[in-house]
Amino acid sequence: MADVADITPPLPMSVLAPVVCALDLAPESEPALVAAAELAARTDLPLHLVTVRPPAGPDAFRSATDPEAAVRAVVEVTVDRALGAGACAEIAPTIAVARDRDAASAIVAYARRVDAGTLVLGTHGRRGLDRFRLGSVAEAVLRAAPCPVLVVPNGSAARAPGPAHPVLYATDLSLASTAALPAARALAALYDASLEAVSVRDPLDTAPVGALAVASVGGLADPVPLTLTAAGLRAILDDADLARVHVPSGDPADEIVRLAEARSAGAVVMGTHGRRGVAKVLMGSVAADVLRRVPCPVLVVHA
Repeated sequence: MADVADITPPLPMSVLAPVVCALDLAPESEPALVAAAELAARTDLPLHLVTVRPPAGPDAFRSATDPEAAVRAVVEVTVDRALGAGACAEIAPTIAVARDRDAASAIVAYARRVDAGTLVLGTHGRRGLDRFRLGSVAEAVLRAAPCPVLVVPNGSAARAPGPAHPVLYATDLSLASTAALPAARALAALYDASLEAVSVRDPLDTAPVGALAVASVGGLADPVPLTLTAAGLRAILDDADLARVHVPSGDPADEIVRLAEARSAGAVVMGTHGRRGVAKVLMGSVAADVLRRVPCPVLVVHA
């Protein structure tokens, strides 16, 4: 069991809290549950667990005198299995059981109701978005989520941010990706992890970064065209606290995944272009490729 209760939160509040974890009660959901529990402990706010009981649920649920109570009991067993005996009583998560034919709507509605800072979902490892443990509801949840979504692949419970596992912030210098920077900083601070940035250059593009991009992202008073180098990216992001800055050339998804593996990243943070951008995540974008292949959690932040 992760020592969730023993974590001393470095920050009393966070832009990432409160934490809502969507569960389907399968053993494969445990890495996401572990990640959600630790994140909630570090923000010093309660953990919310939401699961959806479909109208045609398992016989044990349908035949129970109180089906909702039966589901809650299974949630408690799942928490104890994932975090250790007695963990559910110790951390006392808020458990919500929704009954809705539209599971995604129920999950998103709950996240809105509690003003969630992060919604945690799980996937079946590197097979990616078509294998979300929440099944067909995953695309709708990602598209409609009112907050950042932490996607946790199966088997990644041991890969969380920390002193040996930096947070890798991926940016294409757009305003959408820049909107993810505060979340990346907050995540790194909560886990006492270093923050690294990466922006991948097109190997066929030798043009400098335009003055407009420098102005909109870096807020420079007198922007000038800037060739994208490590020093240039650091200046654009206006962040002297970045532990490392990477400006590789190549395919963006390939390079982000390569860096995440090479740097033993505890998490990758990426921004998307609003609701339409989230939809594109599931249709072959860079973010989708990263989500399918990266060996650590990915925090997707809506612009």
